[in-house]
Amino acid sequence: MLSAVLSLALFTGAAFSQLLEGTAVGPTTSLSEKSRQCSVLDYGGVADGKTDIGAAISKAFSDCVVSGAGAATLVVPEGDYYMSTGVILNGGTRWAFRLDGLITLSPDGDFGGNAIVIKRASDFEMFSSNGLGAIQGNGYQQRTSGSAQNARLLRFMTCESYSVHDLILIDAPTFHMVHNNAVNLEAYHITVRGGNKGGLDGIDLICDSNCYLHHMEVTNRDECISVKTPSKNVLIEDIYCNQSGGMSIGSLDAADGAQIELVTMRRIYVHQCTQMLMIKTFPGGSGANGYVKDSVFEDFWAHDTTYALDIDQYWYNHDDPNTGAIELSNLVFRNWTGTVDNGVNRGPIVIRGSDVVPLTNITLEDFSMWTVNGDSVVLQCQNVYGTGYCAGELADGVSPTAFTSALTITTPMSGYAEPTSPVWGVGTAGFGTTESIPVYTPAAMWAVDSVQAKAAATSADATTEATALAVPTSTVLPATTPTSKPKITVAATSTSTSSAVEATTKAVVTSSSTFSATSIAPVPQSASVSTPALGWWQYPQWRGAPGRAHRW
Repeated sequence: MLSAVLSLALFTGAAFSQLLEGTAVGPTTSLSEKSRQCSVLDYGGVADGKTDIGAAISKAFSDCVVSGAGAATLVVPEGDYYMSTGVILNGGTRWAFRLDGLITLSPDGDFGGNAIVIKRASDFEMFSSNGLGAIQGNGYQQRTSGSAQNARLLRFMTCESYSVHDLILIDAPTFHMVHNNAVNLEAYHITVRGGNKGGLDGIDLICDSNCYLHHMEVTNRDECISVKTPSKNVLIEDIYCNQSGGMSIGSLDAADGAQIELVTMRRIYVHQCTQMLMIKTFPGGSGANGYVKDSVFEDFWAHDTTYALDIDQYWYNHDDPNTGAIELSNLVFRNWTGTVDNGVNRGPIVIRGSDVVPLTNITLEDFSMWTVNGDSVVLQCQNVYGTGYCAGELADGVSPTAFTSALTITTPMSGYAEPTSPVWGVGTAGFGTTESIPVYTPAAMWAVDSVQAKAAATSADATTEATALAVPTSTVLPATTPTSKPKITVAATSTSTSSAVEATTKAVVTSSSTFSATSIAPVPQSASVSTPALGWWQYPQWRGAPGRAHRW
């Protein structure tokens, strides 16, 4: 267990809180206070790789954990286990689930959409003490056989004051880990390895309040970590997205509304992903209907990503009904570095904002990026108001109106340092879709021994900051100094879309420009992995209709 109390953070003149000041995340009592052991081996479990362990987990929970009023740890000891029926562990307080063995799912089991569900738990911890705790979903068998097995590997529903750490999740038929309506959550040292196709999310989060996710590695072809609605007071940092869809907010439907605020993502490392970060919404409703606001996305690093910052309020080319939108405001994007694959079609900044509810108070700052292919990058903003690059700056007393702007940059942006393929990166095909994905090779990025010392601490004395956590190598990021950027000012007399931009909608920035950024300290890197030329056309399953790259 690592309960952390993080202080209020200040960003760009406004107070955007990450986690709630003075409120702990994680269990409220130490693991040592959950000393009564409830082993599945005492309730019918057999580590033979063929006997269904589902009933044994359920019985150990009901007959030992719950009947003893908590203060217990449900234990799956080291060994190989098989699961053909899903389990729902509902309720319980002051308990833990120690998974030290490998659970392999049946390709045609009876899971009802979830392998293991933890529901309404409080003061709870799920972890591995030996680094071998893993769930193998064998999703490739479902994909090759066409079975209806669609289990999420782990799902946490309406849990409070809990932690999940040091687990390995492999090849889910669908999502790998889902948190619904989490409160005071800490999740860390999670390794996800999924198939190379859409629909296999790494970690999905709905955070009612106060969620801290850090030090995770996700390899898949859909979202690395996705924040859904409603969510607030979320801190996500030190995340490695590997051949994945990258980080995301959404998707969000304006017809239903959305409430996402006070989210911070920082120190995000991306290797050949679909994007570094995407905010994706559908139009609908009337006017501003829901919001994403008061959030910071900083210190992003990329090696050969398809998109970098990608905001699309007409996701999947849905432009009807164009009557309303999720309102995006008070968002900061700063200190981004690395490479995109095709800087002209998909530049470092690509924002397709709503015609009806333009983005406002958007800060674009210190992007030091370049392209793998070609000799220029184009930054594209549609209906974006704020500061930096292609964003438009509103004159006093002017209401935002629809406009489009672009900046073409013909030399590497100031501060750019060419990244090389990181040692943790996998090949261009990821882990594939039709063969078994190995569980323990390569080894997880984080050793367990550093975790066990933390597990003895109580919430009363555990005030460890994130920077004190053990990580594979140093990834210290220097502070950045805001620099001036070309401005696009909306004139006070402008009323039409065509006249909303004061000077020009396209500017050529040369080496004499004032663009500047401080480079992120390098992550572990190696030149031994080749750099492919990836493009949007290689990902039709998630990217929408052909031609999306030319959507304007």
